[in-house]
Amino acid sequence: MIERIKGILAEKSPTFVVVDVNGVGYGVNISAYTAGKLPEEGAEVLLYTNLVVREDSMTLFGFADKTEKNIFLMLLDVNGVGPKMAQRILSGVSPADLLNMIASDNKSALSKIKGLGKKTCEQMTLSLKDKAATLLQALGDVEGSGITSMGALTGAKMEAVLALHTLGVKDPSAEKAVMKAAEILGDSADAAALIPEALKYL
Repeated sequence: MIERIKGILAEKSPTFVVVDVNGVGYGVNISAYTAGKLPEEGAEVLLYTNLVVREDSMTLFGFADKTEKNIFLMLLDVNGVGPKMAQRILSGVSPADLLNMIASDNKSALSKIKGLGKKTCEQMTLSLKDKAATLLQALGDVEGSGITSMGALTGAKMEAVLALHTLGVKDPSAEKAVMKAAEILGDSADAAALIPEALKYL
């Protein structure tokens, strides 16, 4: 099994990269999350990897960090979720947000991820809720894990954080801004009210 690859980033696109390792170019499928963390072409890169072997193919998937890789492997345990769908899920939401959604049983937020139907969302929360909560707890105090100590965000706060992500605001800034907005407006505030208020604290 190929657990990780370290080499020169020869080519990159939003979903696929080529890593040159001592003259051998490895093609690696990646999520949008990992794509956003890549260096420029020609620079050294390290990707944690998982090799998916099928009867007619061998496909290498790469991840920016171990957290994303662990979630990818976790998603493969869900009935109906294959490697390509897991890659699409991780392209639609950050690993931290995905763990929060699953741990808090937030099917509404999950259903907004492109390609996820109601049945798959139910399967994910049913199968992975405890695992996601455990992973959140284990990573909560790890610097650089992408998981904050604020715990699982739910409802309107989660929707507001996701909206900030679409505007290019990354964690932990997005979560801190939304939490500040919630303090000002109250926990009953909806996402439509939280978003403009949160923007004031960025």
